Amino acid sequence: MMPKACLMIGLLGLIAAGPALAGATDDPVAEVMAVTVNNWSPEAAVQEDLFSPDRLKRLFSRDFNARFEKAVAVSGVGDGGSPFDYDVVVNAQDGCPLEDLTISPPLVTGGTTVETARFRFMACIGAEPAYQAFSETRFLLVDEGGHLKIDDIIAISPDGQSLSARAQLDLMAEDGAK
Repeated sequence: MMPKACLMIGLLGLIAAGPALAGATDDPVAEVMAVTVNNWSPEAAVQEDLFSPDRLKRLFSRDFNARFEKAVAVSGVGDGGSPFDYDVVVNAQDGCPLEDLTISPPLVTGGTTVETARFRFMACIGAEPAYQAFSETRFLLVDEGGHLKIDDIIAISPDGQSLSARAQLDLMAEDGAK
């Protein structure tokens, strides 16, 4: 319980510090979630680019970057743009401010580190169970030069359907190459 509480306090501190300090963390999942919380907040002064060139380089694996670049090249969005037309962390275009966010401690399995974020992002729509359900996002991380980098973001809806950002990038690259 103590590590989870410390993680939440640290994440809340990062969020409160604002977008300017988001890059100061060595935890790519905490930074991605801070950006996501900011972008879904009605009080956000600025919508941050999760896939800015700086964040791609610092937070994401070489393999993820290569897939991202291929998808950008065929999508026509141009340099600095994103081929995604939705939020890959929340797996949605519409929703509410994120509520009840927790991030699990890292779990290492077979050379891959997994961190899981749980949150509610439809709670403001209504009290029905479907709107109050938790969504989950799994971050698969790999070690590159002593630094953990995000290799995939897998969004899991309350009904159990999952969507991999890497798989979506591959599909975009394949479709664009046709």
